[in-house]
Amino acid sequence: EPPDRSKELVPVFNHPITKVWNDDLGWEIIRFTTIDVVRFRAPEPLGNDEYGYPVLSPVTIWVGVFPGSVTATAAHDVAQILLDLLKVYQITDVDIDFRESFYMSKSGPQLLKPVRFRDPVIDVVSPLTPSLGFHISTRARPNTEGTMALYLAKGDGSNDLLGLSCRHVLIGRKEANVDYVCHPGGLLQDVLLFGKRSYANLVQSIKVRIADHSTWVELWEEWQKDPANENDKYRSKIESSLEAMEALGALYEQVNKNWKRFNNRVLGHIICSPALRLGVGEQRFTEDWGIFSIDRTKLGDGFQGNQIDLGPKGGPDKFYIQCFSDNWQFAHDPLEHLLPLESIIPDSLMHTPDMWDVNHEPCLVVVKNGNATGTTYGRANSPFSIVRMYFLDMSIHQTSMEWGIMNYGYKVGVFSEPGDSGSIIADLRGRIGGMITGGAGHTKGSDLTYATPFWWLLERIKANGFPDVHLGVVA
Repeated sequence: EPPDRSKELVPVFNHPITKVWNDDLGWEIIRFTTIDVVRFRAPEPLGNDEYGYPVLSPVTIWVGVFPGSVTATAAHDVAQILLDLLKVYQITDVDIDFRESFYMSKSGPQLLKPVRFRDPVIDVVSPLTPSLGFHISTRARPNTEGTMALYLAKGDGSNDLLGLSCRHVLIGRKEANVDYVCHPGGLLQDVLLFGKRSYANLVQSIKVRIADHSTWVELWEEWQKDPANENDKYRSKIESSLEAMEALGALYEQVNKNWKRFNNRVLGHIICSPALRLGVGEQRFTEDWGIFSIDRTKLGDGFQGNQIDLGPKGGPDKFYIQCFSDNWQFAHDPLEHLLPLESIIPDSLMHTPDMWDVNHEPCLVVVKNGNATGTTYGRANSPFSIVRMYFLDMSIHQTSMEWGIMNYGYKVGVFSEPGDSGSIIADLRGRIGGMITGGAGHTKGSDLTYATPFWWLLERIKANGFPDVHLGVVA
């Protein structure tokens, strides 16, 4: 029957059906789209279009079916079957009701496909694609931002897709520093694509690019009027910029329409995050991580697994310039500016790398794509760094070992800044090295970036409730 808008849905708790519904009873029904166990609350009709106080209906199995797929006779027959099943469980006070419905995912807009180097939106679109470097936040703390490290497959025969980041990105330091586990029926802690700052930065970056093209178009149109200039050259530039402005304008409208609301930005919810601890295990590394679910439908058709978007500043020429390895072989398609991550740097190679610089000295050039600084390159250090964290009481501190990453060079800029926590670090062969947890320096940028080695981190994730987790993410 068509929905009655005067009816209010009411949840069901203290009823015998709740004890048997999730066993086998809920599935012994016709081809359905949704099945809900509900109550209705509606004003009692008194006649003459008058209504009394709201009345609560009996518990109702509310079956959604495809429009036109079930006749009245079939619905009656199914209702009788259901009522007979209920009698087996000594449940006789339940109604059956049908409605026509489609199941609709509430994931909101989908992410966009990565674009090629020549695309006019390449400078700004990366945060809206499913490549690594997600700018993430939480609904509880939208002013605190970080980066998603990796996609992980849960394994154990499921198709569940997980996201990895730092605990301090997902859970605030004001919260009790205890193990967090999301229990069935508990309050979900949403993980968002974009916090307030990164969303504003995305919008502003598109507006700036449009303004840049507009300025150049005005200049070229003026220069084109000079008979001494080559009109064809400027005409081509003007047409190219006008096309870019159109593409950027369409992206701007899409961002404002689809991504402004928090509800449209939900990637999933936090599943697990051990208490933040330093000096863990015999290696004395930092345990600062959390796992969250990811709604696959959110990722769209452009999802290709774990790939770092090198962006327009990290193109093929940058690879040749910044990796002086004699035995280097590219592990990606340079025209796609995506570096696939397929294996892990073991502990041994962190200390004795199999790559060399122009002077034939061992080196380990690494790359990351983060929320704050985008795509940057650095040099991994061989000895692990020792990091000491002080608490509010400066007499209390803990120490931890970290994988240290140096800035690539003073002319290149810093490897990371606040907001890059959670970013995954990989070498230029696509081997995963570690996850950024912090940095140290005198200014906003870090002289040294610190990361937890991923070979150790993966072991900890497996030991904390995800024994079958792996990197073999199926797109």
